Amino acid sequence: MSHFLAYTGSFLLLLGAFSSLLGALGVWRLPDAYTRMHSASKAGALGAILVLLGVLAATGGAALFEILLAIAVLLMTAPLAAHAISRAGYRAGVRPRVGPLGDARARPDRQADGTDREE
Repeated sequence: MSHFLAYTGSFLLLLGAFSSLLGALGVWRLPDAYTRMHSASKAGALGAILVLLGVLAATGGAALFEILLAIAVLLMTAPLAAHAISRAGYRAGVRPRVGPLGDARARPDRQADGTDREE
């Protein structure tokens, strides 16, 4: 049984490291601040959770309460922090790179720089 836990822990650690690597590549390669933040928050949190589960499996559950508490904190704070930072960036004037659907949060009576349109 201990070999199974060791292999499971190693697999989860590698999977978490790979997920974190994908998040870092997303931060490096994606076009604007919002997609970069999405990549960092989602893949980074998933990678950290998988690493914590790998540690839990490798130690045989020795630190069960601490790891579950850390996972709960990650699940609560990562999306909230990403949302707060992206909202602050949007209010500060950082505009997303828009595709064919446009910017859903933009008001039709405002220009891209935040000033009112003259009609």
